Amino acid sequence: MIDYFFRILPAVVVLTISSGCQLPWHKEETRYVDPALPMTLNTTELVDYLNRQNQGLESWRCTTTRMEVRLPNVLPVRLKGNIACQAPRHFRLTADNVIARADLGSNDKRCWFYSRPGESAVMTWKHEDSAMIQQVPSGVPYIDPNWLMLVLGVKPLDVGDYDVSKGLSGGRELWLSAIEDSPSGRPLRRVIKVDTIRGVIREHSVYDSEANPLVRAHLSRHQSWNGHLIPKLVKLQFPQMDSEITLTFEDIETNPHLPEGLWRLPDNNVQVVDVGNVIRQRFSAPHGQHKMASPPTHSPRVHLEPPVFRHNEKTALSPTEPTFDGAAAAPTEIEAPDWDTPISFSKPATSGDRLRTQNAATRPSKPKSKWNWKWW
Repeated sequence: MIDYFFRILPAVVVLTISSGCQLPWHKEETRYVDPALPMTLNTTELVDYLNRQNQGLESWRCTTTRMEVRLPNVLPVRLKGNIACQAPRHFRLTADNVIARADLGSNDKRCWFYSRPGESAVMTWKHEDSAMIQQVPSGVPYIDPNWLMLVLGVKPLDVGDYDVSKGLSGGRELWLSAIEDSPSGRPLRRVIKVDTIRGVIREHSVYDSEANPLVRAHLSRHQSWNGHLIPKLVKLQFPQMDSEITLTFEDIETNPHLPEGLWRLPDNNVQVVDVGNVIRQRFSAPHGQHKMASPPTHSPRVHLEPPVFRHNEKTALSPTEPTFDGAAAAPTEIEAPDWDTPISFSKPATSGDRLRTQNAATRPSKPKSKWNWKWW
């Protein structure tokens, strides 16, 4: 028996090693990876490092894009299509399957959004109306082309816009934050989270003046394409709509020639609805009247019920809406930034301001939009 054991022992050892099993006396080596970036970088150094990753990249496209849409209380919808982007703010995403189609885009003058099935209309708005749409629940995804160009890497960061701070205590992240004015009079906070271990951006986020997230973009699976570092997976989250869009890119072509026709509104033989005009008509109409203006006779008719607005709801069009006239206070280096605290301003706080801050936690949530977009 002992002789038999020693005869089969070499075979057991070979099989154990080849199958990846660890022997009881074998200890796995701990590997340490040096971080790509030190935590001591200042704003200029960090911005310069990130800009060099996509230096010279002005546009790119992917004709093998997978898209997954998640909406509340429905199963995920998967589509395939194309994406293209070009600085300064040109963007086009088209995707479909056997029963559904989606088209999101932006050109020099306006953005648009179309889905089928759903409302048989192309929803569009001018860039200058974006702030108004953000303040009013319209059911339209938040699309800021300037921000989207940063997410997709075709627009460099401006070092003068950002301040660097350390991420959460104990983490290996550096956060770039910028506070900027918006046309609505309420500033926005933009945050870029940089993974110092891998040396890449892992998240872009936009918050309103009360620290509510408007949109988040999670980036992963970064890969070099002709010397330009582009994430192969982008997950866009819209917290106010409880929705998300996941985009996966396969083969990416950098700095291609993109035809001008790519940036035109979709021609689907359906009505084109200007969301900004709809909102203005809603507020200018006499009290109790909610009818939209009749569409032109040459366009197919479509019945859209405008969103219901409460009288005490804050909007960009409300004449009683208070505005902030002070500049945002520049943030200093902190270990754990608290984004749950509203943005502070240099304007001295009054007793009314303090009362509004105390009541912020009990503020009622915004009503759901009646424009219920469907992707299935």
